[in-house]
Amino acid sequence: MSTTSLAIAVTALTLIAAAPQAARAQEIEAGGSIKVTPFEARGIKFSTIYTVDADFGQKHGVPVPAAFTLAAPRREAQQILAQARPSGGGPIKIYFTTDDAEKRIFSSLQIVTFTLKTDDPQKRLEVGDYFAVELLKKLGTNPDTTRLNVRRKVMIGDLPAAEIVGNFVNADGDQLLVRLVALARPDTRDGIIGIAVGHPRQGRIKKVEDIFETSASLAFDTVTFK
Repeated sequence: MSTTSLAIAVTALTLIAAAPQAARAQEIEAGGSIKVTPFEARGIKFSTIYTVDADFGQKHGVPVPAAFTLAAPRREAQQILAQARPSGGGPIKIYFTTDDAEKRIFSSLQIVTFTLKTDDPQKRLEVGDYFAVELLKKLGTNPDTTRLNVRRKVMIGDLPAAEIVGNFVNADGDQLLVRLVALARPDTRDGIIGIAVGHPRQGRIKKVEDIFETSASLAFDTVTFK
């Protein structure tokens, strides 16, 4: 497999499931601007736009090899908390929490970067799929309770992507759903993987398909490379 930095990426992602409390992201380092939402069909009027580019990287001291923007849906009774350079790795992590003092998590989106040794489009998709599967294996506290439910090629905007959906058990014993999507930036060897985690404890997730309607998953579907 022609890849670089896989071990680094996997090590970083093992921390994602280990920090389920949004309270650990107390400092909101990543700013965003509120704009008209791309989620009108779901009755969501506004979204927060995050731009992760060279200026973002310089400000927060984090590499951004593939600059992008995304829109985070602003749902009623839900708060958005964002971190630059989160402990789990990558340039940004966004939490969608209850709008109260407890800040219980509905879902979270972490984005990590990867670099390939090939610029062949098909190979890039294959490597992205490999990355996503390996990252899923590292989530949770017990590999025997981690499941891969969906593995397929999808489109994010007009770009092909590799997607997997699975579930794992975190340190608190919660069964969490996760959607990992690997997306390569055209004409480069760089790409990103979005890790959208859904927390059934908040009552909005009843089945595997519900992960696609989480705020975290909807946000990643708006990613556009700059």
